[in-house]
Amino acid sequence: MKAPIDSLSALAHFLARHSAIVALALFAVVGVAVLDDYGFASDERWNRNNGVASFDYILGDEDALQDDVNGLYGVAFELPLIAVERVLGLEDSRDIHLSRHIITHIFFLAGGFFAWLLTYRLFDSRLTALLAMLIFLLHPRIYAHSFFNTKDLPFLSMFMIALYLTHRAFRRDTVWAFALCGAGVGLLANIRIMGVALIPAVLGMLAMDAFYAMKAGRVKHTLANICAFSTTCATTLYAAWPALWRDPLFITEAFGTLYRHPAHFVTLFRGELVRWPNLPWDFIPTWMLTTTPPVALLLAALGIAHLARLCAADWRGALANSTARFGLLALACLILPVAAVIALNSNVYNDWRQMYFLYAPICVLAAFGLRGLAALPKPGVRGAALALAAVGIAAAAIPTVSLHPYQNEYFNFLVNKSGIADRWEMNYWRASYREALETLLEMQPSGRVAIAAAEQWRVRWNMEIIPPDERRRLDVNPRFPSFRLVPGDGGDGAVWTREVYGAPIVSLVDARAETESAFQDIYAASRASEPSASGGGFDVYADGDTLTYVKDDCGEEDARSRFPLFAFPVEQSDLPAPMRDAGYEYAPLDDSDFPRYGAIYDGKCVIVRDLPHYPLSHVETGQFTPGESRLWSATIPLAGYSERYERALSRLSGEPAARSGFAIWLDGNELTYVKENCDDADTRGRFFLSIFPADQSDLPKSARDAGREHESLNFDFARYGALLGGKCVIIRRLPDYAISRIETGQWVPGEGELWRAGVVVSD
Repeated sequence: MKAPIDSLSALAHFLARHSAIVALALFAVVGVAVLDDYGFASDERWNRNNGVASFDYILGDEDALQDDVNGLYGVAFELPLIAVERVLGLEDSRDIHLSRHIITHIFFLAGGFFAWLLTYRLFDSRLTALLAMLIFLLHPRIYAHSFFNTKDLPFLSMFMIALYLTHRAFRRDTVWAFALCGAGVGLLANIRIMGVALIPAVLGMLAMDAFYAMKAGRVKHTLANICAFSTTCATTLYAAWPALWRDPLFITEAFGTLYRHPAHFVTLFRGELVRWPNLPWDFIPTWMLTTTPPVALLLAALGIAHLARLCAADWRGALANSTARFGLLALACLILPVAAVIALNSNVYNDWRQMYFLYAPICVLAAFGLRGLAALPKPGVRGAALALAAVGIAAAAIPTVSLHPYQNEYFNFLVNKSGIADRWEMNYWRASYREALETLLEMQPSGRVAIAAAEQWRVRWNMEIIPPDERRRLDVNPRFPSFRLVPGDGGDGAVWTREVYGAPIVSLVDARAETESAFQDIYAASRASEPSASGGGFDVYADGDTLTYVKDDCGEEDARSRFPLFAFPVEQSDLPAPMRDAGYEYAPLDDSDFPRYGAIYDGKCVIVRDLPHYPLSHVETGQFTPGESRLWSATIPLAGYSERYERALSRLSGEPAARSGFAIWLDGNELTYVKENCDDADTRGRFFLSIFPADQSDLPKSARDAGREHESLNFDFARYGALLGGKCVIIRRLPDYAISRIETGQWVPGEGELWRAGVVVSD
C-alpha cells in the first residue's frame, strides 16, 4: 500500500502534467451549469437566418439565399449549428437557442485549449501555457459573449486556432502543415472577412523564408509551401460559403464591409452619442483598454517590451528565431488592424466586439510577458513576479462571477462606475429582457401576463428561450398592459429593477394605474358620440383609424369571446399581396381573443382595434364564443376614413420645416410627414420622435429620472400613417408644453438608421 504522502505526490504530479485538461473540464462543467442563465442577444436571429438560408441552399433550395439579409457574413460556424439543429430534430425555439449557446461556448473553450497548446509549443512551459489559457478564458466580457455571440466569439477562437496552425506550419516546414494552415485561415476569413488580414502576414513570413531559401537552395520547397497555403485557403473559403457558389464575385461586397459596414448604429462613448463617419479616432483603443482585465494589458505590455529588448539586442537573430519572430507576428496582428480601422475610419459600434479577435494576439503577447518574468535573474524576484501575475489572473474571475450573467457589462478600474450608464454603452443587445420576463412570471404565477415594451421585437426574441408553457402566458404589447418593460431606466413607479454598477439595465413598471386611466379616457370619449353599430350589448365606434367596442355590463362570456374583423379597401391594389393572390376582397385582421385587445374595468368592457393604414370602404365585425354560434355581426361604413389625412395635406403651405426621408411640416401642435411617390419600403421599421421641451421641468418624470433631455414618442407607420394617391402621410400630435426643438427619423432593426431630421421650434 502506498503511503498517503506518495498518493498526494502522485496526484500533484498528475494535476501539474494535465493541468490544462483539468482546468478545461472545470470550465466545461461551469458552462453547462450556467448555460440557462443567459438571454437572447439581438444578433442571434440574423446569424441563424444566415445559416438556415445557406443550409437550405446546399440542400437544393435555389431561392434560399435571395432573402438572406445577412449574407455578407460567411457561414463556416453557422452551418454546423444548423446541422446539429436538423440532425437532432430540434423544433422548439428554446431547444434551438440552448444548443447554439452550448456549442458556441464549447468552441470558445477550444480556443482556450489552442491558446495553451500554442504557448506550450512556444516556450515548452506548462505553467506559462496554463496562465495564458486562463488569461484567454477569464475575460469577463468575452466570457458572456461566448454563449450568445455566434459571430465575434467563434472568430476569436478561430483566430487563436489559426495562430497555432501558423506557428505549427513554420515549425514543421512541410507542405501538408502549410496546407492545414491555409485551411484554418480560410475558415477564419469565412467566419468574418477580416480574417484575410492573416493571409498577408503568413505570406510575408513565407516571402522572408524564400529570401533566405535562395541562399540555402530551398526555393522550390518554399514556393511549394506558398502554393499549398494559398490553394487550401482559397478553396476552404469558397467551399464553406455557399453564397460564393452562386456568385464568386460576391466576395467583393463582403470585402466592402471591412471598412464601410452598411449598418449605422449610435454608441454612447465617454458621455457622447457617436456614430460613423464621425467616430473618435481612439474609439477602439479606448474600449479595449477600459474593458480588458488589467493583468492581461500589463502582461501584454511586458511581452512587447520583452520582444523589443530581443530585437534591440540582435534584430537579425530575432527574425531568424522562430519564437521571437512569431511574437512579432502577434504584435503585427494586434497593431495593424487597429491602425487600419483608424486610418480608414471604419464603421464600428457596440464597444469593440467586431475586434474581439485582437484578444488572441494580446494573450500571445501576455505569454511573452510571462516568459520575460520567468527569465528574471533573481529567483526571489522571479517567484514573486510570477505569483503576482497568477493572482492578477485569478482576480479576473471575480467580476466574471459577481456580474453573472451580465459579464458583458464589465469595465475595469480605468472607468468610474458612478453614473456609468450616462457615459458608456451598456446592454446593447438587451439580453437582460429574459430575466425581466422570468421575474414577471414569478410575480404573476398563473394566468396571462400583459406587457408593454417599446422594443417589442427584442422582448419577443427573449421569450423564445423561456420554457414553452411559461412562454404562452406572456402577451407582449397588448393595448392595455399590466406592466411596462423599460430598458436602462428606473422608470416611474418601478416594481423591479436589475442593475449593474448601480445603473439600471432593465426595469419593470407597474402599469395598471395607467391602464385604468387609459380605459376611462377611451370609454368617456366613446360614450360622448353616437355608435357606428351595435350588437350583443356592445356599441362600436369608428374613429379615424381605430375601432372601439364598448359594453357597460361585461360578463364572463364576453371575456372569452372572439371578435372577427374584416377590412375592405377602397382600392383592391391596397390589399396585401397574399390576400390578393388568394382571391380575397378583404383583409382578415386576425380573429383575436378579448384578452389581446380588450380590458375590463368596473364591470365594463372596452376593446380597441387599429385599422390598416390604407383607405377602407367598410369593415365587418362581430362576436362569437368558440364552440358556439355567432352572437352578433355588423357592417360599418368607413366613408371619410382618410379625410383627416386629406385635410392635413390641404392645410400645408410654404416650405416644410425640414426635409430628409420625408418632408416635415409643423403646424401648431401637429407634425405632418409627407413623401411623394411613396412605396412599402417607406412604411417599414420604426419612426423615432424626440421632443425637447423649452423648460426641462415639463419633461415626464420617467424621462427626467432617466437623465434624458427629451420625451420619446416613437411610432409605427401603421398606427399614424396613411397612403393617399401615392403619397405617404403621417400625422403626430405634439405635447402641449413649450418645445425648443424636435428630432425625428426612421430606422429598421438590423439595418440601422434610414434618415434623420431636426426641427427648431421658434417662439
